[in-house]
Amino acid sequence: MRSRVVFENEPVRHLRIAYPSALLRHIIEYYFEICTANTPQAIHYLKGIPAVNTLLCFQLNATPWASFTEKNNASLHIQTSQLLGHITRTFNSAYAPGTHLFFVKLKPGVSSWLFRCEAAELENEQAELAYLLQIPSLEDQLRDVASFSERVQLFERMYLQYCPLQPRDTYRFGIVQYCIQKYESLQLKDEKGLLYLCKQLHVTYASLRRYFLATVGVTPGYAQKTIRFKKALHKYRYSGYNFHYEDFGYTDFPHFVKDARALTGCSPLEL
Repeated sequence: MRSRVVFENEPVRHLRIAYPSALLRHIIEYYFEICTANTPQAIHYLKGIPAVNTLLCFQLNATPWASFTEKNNASLHIQTSQLLGHITRTFNSAYAPGTHLFFVKLKPGVSSWLFRCEAAELENEQAELAYLLQIPSLEDQLRDVASFSERVQLFERMYLQYCPLQPRDTYRFGIVQYCIQKYESLQLKDEKGLLYLCKQLHVTYASLRRYFLATVGVTPGYAQKTIRFKKALHKYRYSGYNFHYEDFGYTDFPHFVKDARALTGCSPLEL
């Protein structure tokens, strides 16, 4: 089985991606759809690496898909729509011919307030989406529309009608999202950036850590490490020997490789 990490800007025939409207940009990272109906000859494999986002996965037909955890080779066959929690381990997903799935990638911390659950409970977990997302007949309607773009429009329309746009604790959520944006922009690339953030936000590190654990389910340092590594891996794949590790806060190339192995159990070349 040969799987690889696929980034958002890569042209992949069975994968489509779209971004949310302005009203939902603080909640949704992007939408994507996997459809292998027109590729009947092969199973498609994708590799997932640690991330702080959660996913809403809508099963659009009866073809199941499978997830295999690399650490212990445990497998999970999924046949229903699921909430997929943030992951702290590498896994491979296998999509058989005929698979059709619609995903909503939520911003870090959104699931915990949207579904009123403890963020830590979502780590490496799956839950039946039908019991959590109380939008009448949403799954049936997503299956009935003809195109990916129509599914995106339908989901946004139904979400705005039935779901909240803001968490109850906007202060804590706002602080976490501000930190995530700083990580994403690479304005703060190394561990010293955490102390700078605390000073800028007028909070202690203990408070920031508590906000992250309650909202996202991981520490601010772990969130920073996963976001930084994904961006560095993306650049490394397309730059090769022209990859500048210092742009991502690494002291040297072995530091980047060490992070890769610590987070994923693999070298950058294996991802």
